[in-house]
Formats: sequence, C-alpha cells, structure tokens
Amino acid sequence: MKKKILVTLSFILLVNVAPISVLAEDVDQKINNQNKKIEDIVKNEKDAKAYLATLENEITTIETEYQTVLSEKQKHEKEMNKLNTDILNLETKIKKRNEQLQAQARVTQTNREQESVLTVILSANSISDAVSKAIAVNTIITANNDILTAQKNDKKDLDQLKVSLTQTLKTLEKKTGELEQKEAALAEAKLEQNVKINEIAASLATETAEKNKFVKQKEEAVKRKEAQLKAIAEEKKKEAEAKSLAEKQAKAAQEQAASNQSTEKEQSATVPDTNIGADNNQQIPTPPTSSGGWSAPVAGMNITSGFGGREDPTGISGSFHDGIDFSGASGTPIMAARSGEVVSANYSGMAGNHVVIKHDNGYYSYYLHMSSLSVSAGQSVSAGQNLGGMGTTGNSTGVHLHFSISTGLWSGFVNPAPFLGL
Repeated sequence: MKKKILVTLSFILLVNVAPISVLAEDVDQKINNQNKKIEDIVKNEKDAKAYLATLENEITTIETEYQTVLSEKQKHEKEMNKLNTDILNLETKIKKRNEQLQAQARVTQTNREQESVLTVILSANSISDAVSKAIAVNTIITANNDILTAQKNDKKDLDQLKVSLTQTLKTLEKKTGELEQKEAALAEAKLEQNVKINEIAASLATETAEKNKFVKQKEEAVKRKEAQLKAIAEEKKKEAEAKSLAEKQAKAAQEQAASNQSTEKEQSATVPDTNIGADNNQQIPTPPTSSGGWSAPVAGMNITSGFGGREDPTGISGSFHDGIDFSGASGTPIMAARSGEVVSANYSGMAGNHVVIKHDNGYYSYYLHMSSLSVSAGQSVSAGQNLGGMGTTGNSTGVHLHFSISTGLWSGFVNPAPFLGL
C-alpha cells in the first residue's frame, strides 16, 4: 500500500509539471510552444488513463479479497455460535446431575441409609434377606458411581469445548484485523481515485476558466480525502479509548464479582444453600430510563457514530447510518432498552449475531454485531434484561453495538437519540 501511495504522489507531481515557458515573441515560436504543450497533455492523458486502469484493477482485487475475508469471518462466527450452544447444553446436563446427586444425598441423609454394607447384612432376618439387602446397597453405590463418572467425563468435555472456543475467538480476531486493513486500503484507494479523476480533468482543460474549475474540484477532493482520513483516525482513537475504558470497567467488575463470590462461599460454608438450581441469568443494572420509558442498551454509552448520513467504512452499506454505534470491550453486556417480545434472535452476514424486539408502543429495537445471544425468538423480555455480549460479527470493523429503533420491521428507522435522552 505504501508503494502505491508513493507511485500516486509521483504521478501527481508529473501531471502538475508545466512544461511550457513562453519566451519567444514571434508567432512561430508561440505555435511551437502550443504544440509542445498539447503533446505533453496528450502524453499525460495516456499515462493518467493507464494509471486509472491499474487502480481500478487494484480496487477490484481489494473488494474480492474483502468478500473472501468476510466469508471466512462469518464461517468462524457460525462455528463459535455452535460451540456456545454445545457448552450451554453440557452446562445444563452437569447442572441437572448436580441436582440429582444433591437430591440423592438429602434422601440418603433423611432415611439414615449411611449404614455400612456389613451393618445391613447383620440386620437381615435370614441369609436370603441378607443377600437381597447387600445387592440393593451395591446397586445404589454402583448407580452413584456411574453418575459421578458421567459427570466427570462431561466436565472434561466442557473444558475441551471452552479451549476450542478460545482458539476460535483468536482466529476470529485475526480475521477481523485483516478485514480492517483491507477496508482501509479500499477506502484510501477510492479517495485517491477521486483525486486522480479531477487531476486528469484539470490537465486536459483547454480553457483557463474550465481548467480553474477542475483544479478547484481537485482541491476540494483532496480536502475531503484529508477530512475523511482525519475523521477515520479520530474514530479509531475514540474506539481505542472507549475500549480501554470498558476493559478497565470490566476488569473492576470481575474483581468485584470474584470478591463477592468468595464472600458467598465463606457464608455458604456455615449457612445451608436454599437456592440450589436457581437461575443464574440475573439482570444487569442499567442507567435510569428516559422520560419515554426507554433505557440505555449498554452501561457506558460511548458513541462512536451517530444517526444519519455518513461515508460507510466498508463501502457496501450505503451512505446512511440508520442507528447509533456504542463502543466497548468484547463481551460487554447488552440490555433490552424496553420490555417487549423477541421477534428475531439470529445470525446474518450483514448484522452478524443480532436481536430484534417488538415493543408495546409499536416500535422495534435492534441490537447488531453481538458476540453471543442469551435470548431466543418468541421470548418476552423486560427492560434491562441481558440479551448477550458486545462483539464484531457480520459487516463490522471493530467491537461495538449498533442500536436502532424503527416503526416497522426492518423499515422506517428513526433517530434513537431522543428516545434514550441523548
């Protein structure tokens, strides 16, 4: 890419060279100078067209590579979703076995059946009764051992799946980095092409007024390029700062959670557990709701891109942004902005892992590019309920939440800012 920029800059200098120096006063000399000028312009035109053809081929190659990387990225995201499902299934099996073992332990304690095999046999009324009781005790012991063995094997499988999930996430992060580089190259190449088109038009102008008009257009294109590159750099800087802040907050929350868990374990050592098998899917605290009854979809509302017209970084989603982007670290909890019914909890190539909720006031809310989903279609959710984690799945160049509100399903998008009190 650096080599291409150097070639571009060299070509701009070549086009802007003024080979004409009118020194002669006689008509013949002026004609010769004019002919020389025309020959140079024609030569520059051929060089410019050849360069533009090369640039177009490069852009086509970059766009093809972009689609390839995006396809690979989507493939890994589907694999990641499957691993998450397998992990949830295993955790459910392990939880149920734990409940079964605890239930058996309570029954055994209640019925005072902790007696040794020898005690059971000695209490028998006859030899046949002793044999029957010994077989029964042995059957119970064998069944418990089988459950414990299955529990141990499932936990081993669970650990292996989590390792596999970690490796898949690393691969996905690498692919996302490659995608960002390709997208940056494509955006810069298109901006360079726009500048070059205006440069050619200015060089081939035959009248001073026409040439000045094209030169002005070129200057405006250069300014737009510099402004857009600056905006991209500032956006990346904001994302980096927001990500760093979110990671610090997440780390602090994890440390607090670990401290709370340690305290709970100490308390549970002396106090009986009366909530075995309870649902661990607790709601995450959210900021206060707006006057319209909407609450923030993320705890820290760091906006990196607002609603309305903008230049799409990937070049494939148009020039209008139909929502608000909030930055954060991967896995940051995403919450329902209002109670309603989940009408979609799925994956698509553009939206990635996403959730759509229909609300009682006729509006729909959208949560895109999530790393994982905690709800399913048809489920009723309350405001502040956890929907999943923040990610960069689908047509995304970095970890963030794309949040939208519309009047119809995937249509009639409106600015979410007033709803959230922003």
